[in-house]
Amino acid sequence: MSIFITREDYIKGFTQVFTETKRNTKDLEVYVTTQVQRLDTLLEDITQKNFWQRWPAILGIDAKLSLVTELVHFEDFSSEEIIRMAETDYQTYFKELCGYDLSMETKHSMIFNVQ
Repeated sequence: MSIFITREDYIKGFTQVFTETKRNTKDLEVYVTTQVQRLDTLLEDITQKNFWQRWPAILGIDAKLSLVTELVHFEDFSSEEIIRMAETDYQTYFKELCGYDLSMETKHSMIFNVQ
């Protein structure tokens, strides 16, 4: 796991995966760019008042980006399928990552509050 403290390092962690694969990733790169632009918009004017509305959307983008970078290595999935999975599975990504199955109740934590 790498530690990042800048936006650039955070984004690089997702985009470098495209240089490590032999598949055509143009559609996925566009998808990631769109998600990063949405993230930048959410972060531009985050305040103490709107944090609780923005944080779940920020977590959602992080989950989508993580799913794309995990699934890009599976040649069986097309770019369209990867995008569809990211868009449908992102809300449960952290739950599964933390070892919960979909039927289990999670702990009270910000990490599970995904939009």
